[in-house]
Amino acid sequence: MASTVMASFLGIRRRSDYDSDAASMSLKQVIIAGLIGGIVFVVGVILLVKMVLANLTNTG
Repeated sequence: MASTVMASFLGIRRRSDYDSDAASMSLKQVIIAGLIGGIVFVVGVILLVKMVLANLTNTG
């Protein structure tokens, strides 16, 4: 499930894989996995920006 969501975020799914995943997963599963994936992505970007800014202020 997680690999399906990550591949969808990156846009690297083959059409045949998409069709088989769509047939085997429920809408509820897709929504929950998408929300979790989105939250993890946003938190990751925020942490990365904080690390870069902290590094810039320490070296400058």
